Parts: sequence; C-alpha cells; structure tokens
Amino acid sequence: MIGIADEIATTHLRLVKVKDDFIAAACPFHKGGAERNASFWINRHNGSWGCFACSKKGGQLKYLLRELGISSKRIEAQLEAASQEAAKTAEVDEARRRKQARASFRGEFTLPESLLGVYDWLPELMLDFGFSEKILKQHDIGYDRERDRITFPIRDLYGNLIGLSGRTTVGEPPKYKVYQGRHVSDGKEVPGELGDWYPEYSSTGVRDHIWRANFWYDKLFKKEGQLIIVEGFKAALHMVQLDWTETGALMGARMSKTQERIIRRLGAEVFVLMDNNEAGQQGADQICDRLGSSTFPVYRCWYPDHCDEDAQPDDLSEEELEEVLATSERIGGKIYEQKKLRKAPFKKTSRWG
Repeated sequence: MIGIADEIATTHLRLVKVKDDFIAAACPFHKGGAERNASFWINRHNGSWGCFACSKKGGQLKYLLRELGISSKRIEAQLEAASQEAAKTAEVDEARRRKQARASFRGEFTLPESLLGVYDWLPELMLDFGFSEKILKQHDIGYDRERDRITFPIRDLYGNLIGLSGRTTVGEPPKYKVYQGRHVSDGKEVPGELGDWYPEYSSTGVRDHIWRANFWYDKLFKKEGQLIIVEGFKAALHMVQLDWTETGALMGARMSKTQERIIRRLGAEVFVLMDNNEAGQQGADQICDRLGSSTFPVYRCWYPDHCDEDAQPDDLSEEELEEVLATSERIGGKIYEQKKLRKAPFKKTSRWG
C-alpha cells in the first residue's frame, strides 16, 4: 500500500511531503485545488485520507481516485491485490485485537507514571485556547517537544495510566495520534513513539475507554450526577473548566461496544453533545439510537442556529451551553411528558477541586 499511496500523491497532488506513516499535500478539493497549505493527508499503510480544512475524507485510496477523476487499471489492480492480501489476515488480526483489547481493559498494559515526566512541559497553545494552568496540571497534560504534540494521558476507570495521545501543533497528520510501542505494519517492524522505553506496550483497546472516566465514574455509579458525552479532549476540558465536571470524551465520533457497556453500567442520565460536523452528528444519532429507551434517560443536544458545521462544544460560551443542555431532546420513552416534567433537564454539578 505504501508504494501505491506514494505514487498517487507524487503524480496527482501538490506540495507533497512524505514523513513516516503519512503523506502531507495541498488539498485538491477546496479553493479550486490551489490551496497553499499542506492540509491534506494520506495514511501510507491503510490508504485512508482526508483534509483538516474542508473535512473531505475517505477510507480507501480507490475512493480518492474516483474523487480525483483518475482512471488507472494498473493502480486499481494493485489496490485490489493489496485489499485481498489484507482480507487474508483480517480474521487473525481481529482475534489478536480483541484479545489485546480485553487485556488492556483489565489493566495489563498499564504504563508507569514516570513516563509523564518526559512530557512535563506546559503546552502554551492550550493557554492560547483559554485553558488555565490549573486544569492542565489537574489532567497531567504536557508537551512532546520531539514531535510537536500536546500530550493527553489516557487512564482507565481506576486512574491507571494506559495510554497517551498526542495532538499536533504544526498541522502534521493525524491531528490526534495514540502513541504505540513496537509493532508490525505492512510486514515491517515500526518502533513506535514509546518503543524505545516500553517495547512490549500495546495501545490496542485504549480507545475503548472514556477519557476522564476516572474522575466521575464512582460518583455517577452512585446515581449522584449526570453525564455529558463529547468527542474530544479539548471539548471535555472546556466543559470541566465551566464546572460541568461529569464530562467524558469518547476520543472520536463513534461509541464502541465497550464504551457503551461502561455508560449503561452507570444508569445515569446521559447528555450527548458531539461536534456539529457531519461525522459528529451521525455519531450522536448512533449513540442515541443505541442508548435511548423508555428506561435509559438519554438526551440529544443541538447546536444554536447561528453555529456553523465546524462548531464544537469548546466554541460555545457558558450561557450557550446552558441553553443547549436545557433544551436537549429526550430520546426514547415518553419524550413530551418527560420534557413537561423537567423544567430544566440539566443542572450543574459541584466544582472540581
């Protein structure tokens, strides 16, 4: 797949730069294909692609060829061969993934707290976003100076360090990256970001956790609060900084089966506030469809009419968020009766210490 991705990029894209697992290039889909920045990316290993600026994306290179209007029997044949080879190992890989995911959820792949000392630098970009030093320290958010990424520690329900995610500050894809130990990709051993220190570490299953669950799980399990579900780290931090402390991030637009089990186990009221783009709204629909029922209280949150499709929870003011939560829609059960009984479907919880 790597060779095919490189050929497509160098032949049909502009401002191409290849680095490790990704290709960066000017996006061919917006500004008439005359973009001056390299906001487009291609994953050299699996063929996924997308643009940070216009949100155009796809899961396979063949779809990129179609969007670009390229017809090449040779490349299509190579892609088909690569697809067949991937299908042969998919079953084995899936079995291994499930085994490692179960092990990760049991805390077998925990990392030592000392790892965070490597990234113990204040991420000034987060201050520019409006976050306080207090909240950044509370969540052990740091900075990877080698890779120019803001680091977000990922913990399990009990507070054990099980992973680390890095957010790019220089526009290098992917925007968020879960750090890995040594692993095999396309038959080649890749050192990974943590491989030099913890070569046996596996990040498989890390995304099945809910970010910040260790802060509120015990409290909500005792039915002492309401849970807000968002997509990403910044959105969750924004909610917490405004005193909505029982907020968790799915670390993506989709809810996994493991995350669903965690939420169901709580039995608490759940407010779903995903990003306002297409992926986020589709994800919100999926979450509400799977969770909402007459016995499980789930509320779908909608953005104010003035928000554009790229809006996120951290773009909203405290007053706007209060309105969004107070006018949310009950999914499943007797919606109108429920809303009539609830004058304000959400109340703030206590401040974080």
